[in-house]
Amino acid sequence: MNDSEYICPVPKDQRPLNEYKKLKESNNFLWCIQDKSTYLKSLFYMSASSFVFSYSLLIVSSFSVTNTIYISIYSVLSSIFIMTLLCLRSYLGWQYIYSRLMEATVPYEESGWYDGQVWIKPPQILLQDRLIGTYEIYPGLSRLQLTLIFLFVLFFTGITLVRNT
Repeated sequence: MNDSEYICPVPKDQRPLNEYKKLKESNNFLWCIQDKSTYLKSLFYMSASSFVFSYSLLIVSSFSVTNTIYISIYSVLSSIFIMTLLCLRSYLGWQYIYSRLMEATVPYEESGWYDGQVWIKPPQILLQDRLIGTYEIYPGLSRLQLTLIFLFVLFFTGITLVRNT
């Protein structure tokens, strides 16, 4: 056991560093904070699979397959929407962990919602948490923000173009 386990009254599953490790082990969230090429590959695979899913769902659910242009346009819009939801989910998860790592205090509950406590991080733990937040999580959050902005603009541009045709 290290010193932080002796001085930290926060339960292990509520410690920001353990929450970070747990989220980093999850494949649903790991792609966001990896290097740029892996991030772009993951975005490509997710968008391609969401397009195939949307396209096949629209083909199966439509009665006439004669107008494949509209089906393609709507499947592109659906895949952009699905990608936006996936990126937003990842962004919110990493933003929560980032804010917990960057704060000087850790709110926690020992046994239930009624006994909330606050633990003040010692300087060495605060420094370690902030380094992890700054160098591990923040670049991924920045990429996700740009991706979300791009997806929102793309989605609303597509909606506007569809409404005008």
